[in-house]
Amino acid sequence: MMGRIPPELKFALSSGTGFSLLIKGEPGTGKTMLAFELLEGVGGKNAIYLSSRVALHALYAQFPWLKERAESITLIDATKLYISPAYVDELRGYLPNDIFGKYKAKIEAVKDFSGLYALSNLLYEKFVEGEKPATLVIDSWEAITADEKELMMELWAAAITDLVQSYSPRYKMNLILISERTGTTPLDYIVDGIVELSRITIDYRRARELVIKKLSGTGIDQHKYGFTLDGGRFRAFAPFEGRKVEKPRKVPIVPNTPTHLSTGCVELDKILGGGLSRGSTALIEYGDDLSLLGYQSIIAHLIINMIQQGNHCVIIPSSGWDERRLRRGIIPFVKAEDYLKYLTVFEIRREDKRDEEEMRKNVKVLNGGSMDEDFQLLTDYIAQLNPPVMVMIGADWLEYPYRLKSRVKLEAALEIFAYWITELREAGNVGIFAAPIGGVLNEGLGHMVTTHLKLTVLNRSVVLYCNRPDTKLHCLENIITDDTLMLKLTPFV
Repeated sequence: MMGRIPPELKFALSSGTGFSLLIKGEPGTGKTMLAFELLEGVGGKNAIYLSSRVALHALYAQFPWLKERAESITLIDATKLYISPAYVDELRGYLPNDIFGKYKAKIEAVKDFSGLYALSNLLYEKFVEGEKPATLVIDSWEAITADEKELMMELWAAAITDLVQSYSPRYKMNLILISERTGTTPLDYIVDGIVELSRITIDYRRARELVIKKLSGTGIDQHKYGFTLDGGRFRAFAPFEGRKVEKPRKVPIVPNTPTHLSTGCVELDKILGGGLSRGSTALIEYGDDLSLLGYQSIIAHLIINMIQQGNHCVIIPSSGWDERRLRRGIIPFVKAEDYLKYLTVFEIRREDKRDEEEMRKNVKVLNGGSMDEDFQLLTDYIAQLNPPVMVMIGADWLEYPYRLKSRVKLEAALEIFAYWITELREAGNVGIFAAPIGGVLNEGLGHMVTTHLKLTVLNRSVVLYCNRPDTKLHCLENIITDDTLMLKLTPFV
């Protein structure tokens, strides 16, 4: 699993040669949280955070982990740095000569000249003589330069430029500047890297996105990432990682309750109000890209969780799937005897002698001739099982054998499902339909089901949300370790 910051940023700031990074974005987009995450992840043991906008007590309250890093991260209120004219001559060693010469007389007349001298001494102590690697964050650089006096503003702007062009490469320090401006500025041309944070929407729901606009000397494998500020921490979402089934792993059981069947994912159960209520139905819509892998992970966890608790699952697989493929994805996580006992797969295909020889004990065949007859076989079988039964139907696989492109046949199929949903409710079973976006059954089923989930993709991560019940966006992830496999949802905050 990827760390909290994109690997491209981690690589750039870990080079050891010094790197200047400009973080842009409108207020509230997460710039400060990203800066602190960079300090935590690659800031090293010698870092300074200059705050010109947020009081230090507020920063400690918002980021309590900073107290544990007090020895390596120094927080400074940049609005409280003052010097006297007695130190003007010492500014010569810090300021560019043209700026110093131009404003020397005016500088001598300033009684309280904020920032530059004290900052110069501090930088020398921390970055020239201090431990490497070293990092300086200025949040935000416009606020520091936005002084009422033109002199102050120009001097600060010159100081920032000198930091980027001289201090950073000369003393192998990382410099992170935070900017409230999203347009192009002169600073864009001199920093080594630029990232921009923004709010975006997916189906009227808010998400967050980081865009890498420039990263000198670093290969950019992925230039956009979704991210969250959940729990008061910045975290970029990695590309969706498929389930690894090359060796057995433990999938933790998420218990069913007297009123709900668990999805196998704690967070998904939570946003659904406890899981899938007994007697309910759900529709899962997915795209034809990475969201398909996300759907397959959800279905696999549903099956595994049910089997581990001794509950029956009955499946008509989605297009392209059969019992053999399901077996490869389920057997590494459950006992083989439980797999055969609790999972039954109905395959729509023509049966012949070869099929009989290859057929597993948990496979039943529907010939695809009449949906009325085939669906009756399915429901009769389900009626023999002890409830609650989880029934999963790949709606896309029904379209062609039963000719559902025909309006008459489509309406007949929806009528069959309407009656069956009533039977499910009375028996306390749960039905799940799944189909790619745009499937012929989707609209009709969408009006019938209790729960309507959708899966989409944002920058190679899988995003899940519900229209019924209405939820915010969540990132879906397989959490894979050497010993365990878990499905996790993280909200976009």
